[in-house]
Amino acid sequence: MKVLHTADWHLGKTLRGISLIEDQAHILDQIFQTIVTEQVDVLIVAGDVYDKAVPSEAATKLYSDFLEQVYAETETAVVVIAGNHDSGQRLGAASKLFDRNRILVRGPIDRDEHPIILEDDHGAVAISALPYSEIYAARRAFEREDIRTPEDVLRAQFESAKSFVPEDARWIVVAHAFVTNCLPSDSERRLSVGTVETVPSSLFEGANYVALGHLHRPQAAGKESIRYSGAPLAFGFDEAGSTKSMTVFDLTRNGAIANMKSVEFAPLREVREVRGYLADLVSEAKSNPGTDYIRAILLDDGALIEPAAQLRPYYPNLLQTLRERKQELVRASAGRAQSKLDDPTGVIEEFLIYVRGEGAGEDEDVVMKAILDKPKLEDIE
Repeated sequence: MKVLHTADWHLGKTLRGISLIEDQAHILDQIFQTIVTEQVDVLIVAGDVYDKAVPSEAATKLYSDFLEQVYAETETAVVVIAGNHDSGQRLGAASKLFDRNRILVRGPIDRDEHPIILEDDHGAVAISALPYSEIYAARRAFEREDIRTPEDVLRAQFESAKSFVPEDARWIVVAHAFVTNCLPSDSERRLSVGTVETVPSSLFEGANYVALGHLHRPQAAGKESIRYSGAPLAFGFDEAGSTKSMTVFDLTRNGAIANMKSVEFAPLREVREVRGYLADLVSEAKSNPGTDYIRAILLDDGALIEPAAQLRPYYPNLLQTLRERKQELVRASAGRAQSKLDDPTGVIEEFLIYVRGEGAGEDEDVVMKAILDKPKLEDIE
């Protein structure tokens, strides 16, 4: 069985106030073309279909048009779960309109996690779709007050799902979670406040493949069969220059994963950072103008006259202009400290003397300088 794993579409998202709908339509076209060219049997969307619980009309149309196209023009099955950005009720509201033998959309959490059962030449494949759920909703669904963390929620879902998997069926699990030791991005929203939000990869023992959503960087979670496909677009400048992809693989007759590969997305516009002196950046922009989403980091000292206005004719999607400044380190003199708040070294020195009666040692000086010597970025637009 050929499986295409995607996640975290975040339809309707904006990047510093700029709508990404056109960029996301371009991405969905590529997902559809991959379904066709790879002859995909099942498409998985592992949560965060939308960026907001109440998505825009443009976002909902993009999603519904895509599902209709897949349903009408292919024989591919589709499995979708709600993520922490989605409204489970809203996403799952239309699920009764779909052919349940082919399309499974899981919004609200359910005590009984029934899978969709698909067949290939080698028998049954059960796909359990475990939507994201808040802790109190999970307590109500499972009637268990001992559910206190995201791990407790997912463990209850997983155990329920496992009980409904037919004997001898191969098993795929779809979940939206933060697995321990995986690498997040700046654009992800926390799953919980005041408690540990991560879950161990060992929780998924028994599944042949676990299709994860939530983290936006493509990566394995402990082993290759537990994976994040990552988001299809860069949603922040911390991901500038990164390659986005979706994961395609074959589920073999014995449940092994074969022919796994990443299919790279070709974004309509890149998210990238340019760094240098304003005159050099303007010259480069004149030579190579473009519509990429740009953050400019300026190295100039002294006053600058409307730097964004100088760059924007060539970079119409210039979203942020920052100035990089080096912090000056001034060591406080011995005796009574006279440091002020604009002298971070002096402030730390005063604190150490006050707390323990002596200033920083040589090793502490090295650590302090390494931290404070990092450039500061100041928004100048």
